[in-house]
Amino acid sequence: MYVSLETLRRAVGLVDSLAELDDPAGFAAVVLPGLATLVGCDVLTYNEIGPVRGQTRYADYPAGALDQATQPLFAAHVHEHPLVNHYRATGSGEPMMISDFLTRQRFHRLGLYAEFFRAIPVEHQIAISLPGPEQQVIGVAMNRGRHDFSDHDRALLSVLRLPLSAALLRARRRQQAGQALATTAGRWLADLTEREVQILRLVADGRTNTAIAHGLEVSPRTVAKHLEHIYRKLGVSSRPAAVFLMTMPQGPVRPVSPGE
Repeated sequence: MYVSLETLRRAVGLVDSLAELDDPAGFAAVVLPGLATLVGCDVLTYNEIGPVRGQTRYADYPAGALDQATQPLFAAHVHEHPLVNHYRATGSGEPMMISDFLTRQRFHRLGLYAEFFRAIPVEHQIAISLPGPEQQVIGVAMNRGRHDFSDHDRALLSVLRLPLSAALLRARRRQQAGQALATTAGRWLADLTEREVQILRLVADGRTNTAIAHGLEVSPRTVAKHLEHIYRKLGVSSRPAAVFLMTMPQGPVRPVSPGE
């Protein structure tokens, strides 16, 4: 597959733009415009589809391209969607097109098309699936009204799917770590200085010592010394242990000093 230098630059830029994402709720706002510059299409959507009928949510790009009032129609007919059914049955997230499963005539016979897609209009769709909690299907769909997607589009999305999946999982972990830290903060963070708390939050976000040092404009050695103090106060001896204790609902169990 030939990839132009400009396409490669945009793909790398999209992946880089997700590096600092710490809330999965912001994923769609970054990914949809980025994919629009890489894969020509009319409308893009980020979709979360639960295991129970009616559990659907989507974000669109360009914003307002879809009438939010029609979301119940999508929810009512999503069980007919060949791509959703494929992802749910196989667990595969690879890029697939509606035309891989249905002729255009059979697609038009679906209530999903008649009640929802026809009005957009969507005649062709390619999508990838990303990791979701439990039985939820998370999909990013690209839609066109005139002509189908190509093997080049499929190959490009196949390459991008893994870094996009990693970014979404990373944002989810960072959010969970931040919530756990906020929940337990009142119980045990009083022993840490303000700078130590700041560094611990960055560690929980997955930052390296070098990245933390660059962001705080200090040396990596200074960051390492702060971590030594944090470990001692928490009664642990390593970075993973500090993060693990931070995410425990009850917070870390502090070691009892002699005489206490």
